[in-house]
Amino acid sequence: MKRSEFNIILFLFLYFFIKYGFYFYIGLATPGGNVHISFLEQYANIPYWITLIASDLSALSLKLFGYEVHQYGADNVTIAGSKGVTIAWGCLGIGAIGLWIAFIVAHKAKVKFKLKWILAGVVAIYLINIIRIDMIALSNHYNWKYLQSFNAHESFDILSYAVILVFMLVFILIYKKNKIKIKSGSA
Repeated sequence: MKRSEFNIILFLFLYFFIKYGFYFYIGLATPGGNVHISFLEQYANIPYWITLIASDLSALSLKLFGYEVHQYGADNVTIAGSKGVTIAWGCLGIGAIGLWIAFIVAHKAKVKFKLKWILAGVVAIYLINIIRIDMIALSNHYNWKYLQSFNAHESFDILSYAVILVFMLVFILIYKKNKIKIKSGSA
């Protein structure tokens, strides 16, 4: 029996582990939960770091376009004179990132090949998220009613999963092409 090139069990395990493990970790690293580990909060607060990266990059991109931006916390981006954007844990794209990482890892490919694709996908998802945060900040600044009534979380999910789907198709095509090259080169 021929072994599959894709391990569905590994894929499902990794996806759920990354997605729900992240929220479990939030509970451990954030004060106020039933189980709080101060060491994680102080020295390994990954959820905080991910939030900080998203908010700082969003603020930086707005500054590059000439806006005066303030951050009233690691999870905040505010254009001067308007309502700010607060980035919640659910707004970090961990579900999309987890799906992407699990999909790539579940394939039988070389580690270097997988790492390149993981990095490309995570960067793409993060860029989409930064654009989303910027658009919310701009809609608050300019009082764009349409964008303010728009469901930013749902739109991010749709766009990021569409990008992931395209990336998956490209990955599979390149993966199969490389596999054919390897087989024909060794014959």
